[in-house]
This record gives sequence, structure tokens and C-alpha cells, in this order.
Amino acid sequence: MFIEHIVYSAAIAVIVGMIFVRFTGRDPSWIIILLTYFPDLDEIGKIPFITNDVLFPMVIHHGDFHTLGNLLVASLVFAVILHFAGMRYFDGFICSAIGLGAHFFEDALVYNPAYAFFWPLSSQKFGIGLFPATRNFFGVANTTTLLIGVILFLIACAVRTYFEGKGWYRTFFRFGRM
Repeated sequence: MFIEHIVYSAAIAVIVGMIFVRFTGRDPSWIIILLTYFPDLDEIGKIPFITNDVLFPMVIHHGDFHTLGNLLVASLVFAVILHFAGMRYFDGFICSAIGLGAHFFEDALVYNPAYAFFWPLSSQKFGIGLFPATRNFFGVANTTTLLIGVILFLIACAVRTYFEGKGWYRTFFRFGRM
């Protein structure tokens, strides 16, 4: 799901950016794309010669970062880090939370059951399993899944272009207080 996460998160970021610009005049939605991979950091144990037993013995397992608890804590941490770089807390927190939530949503679309997304409220695993996929961290999960993501991204770009005109992409990478 490596490539699919970029495509689906970019589609979500385009729409979220359009809403942000409408209400705040800023577009920090690039954070959504940047943070979409954060929950998969718990897969570091799959890299040869690096195991969870060496780095984090019996502490971190795949799926531990795919939770509501992680979403809230990580979003707060990223909001503070981004604030030191000149971004408003609100923008950093909201876009971080949406980026992490987008990852959860994308995984739920492909895997059934996926993860215990609502932990600590519930330890039950949820998933939709709408699209077929194979677990391939560094590649394409499925060409159908990727094609649907590309179509959604193109639709999101068309919607934003319709409402904001052709120059909307110039505001996409603005950073800091505006």
C-alpha cells in the first residue's frame, strides 16, 4: 500500500486544502500527505537485520500505531513540532489528525479485519475490505485499488479547480503563518 497511500491521501489533501483556504486563507494540507506513512513506522521490524526484539523488545508490534490513541498523541506532538517551524497549532493538529486518519481509512478499505482503530475505546478490529490487496509495504497493493485512487485524485483536483480556478496548486505548499 505504499503508492496507494500517497494517491488516496493526496486526493483527501486536495479537498481538505480547498476547505482550509475557504475558511482560513491557508492551505497546510500537504501535512496530510507527509504524515500518511507515520502509522506504518511500526513495520520497522520487517527490515532485515532490524527486529523489534533488538530495538523495542516486546513493545511495538504492527498495528500499534494504527489506533485512535496514537492519532491523538501523534497529532499533538506534530502540532508542537510544526508550531516551532512557524505553523499554527490548529493547522498542524487538524492536518496531522486527518493525515493519520486517512491512513487508517485507506487500510480499512483494503483489509478486513484491519486493526483496532478505536483503541483505547475498543480493542475490536475493524475493516471494510472493499478493495482486494496483498500486503506489500514497498509496492503496489493492487492495480485496481491504485486505479480507483488515481480516479479519486483526478476528481478531487477537478472539483477544486472548478471552485478555485487553475491556480489553486500554488497555495498547496505554503508554510507558516499567513
